[in-house]
Amino acid sequence: MSREIYIAGTLISIIVSLLLFTSGRRNEGIFVGLWAPTIMELGRALSEED
Repeated sequence: MSREIYIAGTLISIIVSLLLFTSGRRNEGIFVGLWAPTIMELGRALSEED
């Protein structure tokens, strides 16, 4: 898969996390914010296989 897909997914998770956090849903915002490094690592691991 393309590296840009994982970067976009990471950026989307950060934006959603910020929106949740600032709208008062702090726990959900923190949870979604933890997805960003997971998505980046998944992209790195899968790109090494190719």
